Amino acid sequence: MEKPNALEFFRGKVRYNCAQAVLKAYAPVTGADESCLERFAQFGGGRAPDGECGAVFAAKSLLEDADARKAVERDFVTLTGTMRCRDIRTGRRASCEQCVQTAADALYSQLSKSMPLRRPLLCTN
Repeated sequence: MEKPNALEFFRGKVRYNCAQAVLKAYAPVTGADESCLERFAQFGGGRAPDGECGAVFAAKSLLEDADARKAVERDFVTLTGTMRCRDIRTGRRASCEQCVQTAADALYSQLSKSMPLRRPLLCTN
C-alpha cells in the first residue's frame, strides 16, 4: 500500500478533524465508512478519552495488536512529548498538522511491518 496522506483530509474541503483525517486516510484498508467517520467527529480537539490527541487515538483504534498500539504511542510521544492534546497545544510542542502527520506515519510504519489494520471497534455495531 502506498503511504496515505492524512493531511489532505485534515481541515480540507470536507473539514475533517484530526481523528477523522487519520481514519479517512486508512479507510480503503479498514473499511471505515462515512458513518464511522461521523462517530469519530467527537474525538477531535482533545475530546478523545483522557484528553488524548484525536489523531493518535484514531491511529491506535485501527490496530488490533497491543504492541503495535504502544509503538504508535512511542513514535507520537517522541515528537510531542505527550499524548494529551491540551498539553501539546498549550506547550506549543507540535501543530495539529504535525500531530496528524505523525500519527498517520506511525500507523503506516506498523502497516509496513505487516501489522494488520481493522475497522475501529467503535464502528462495528
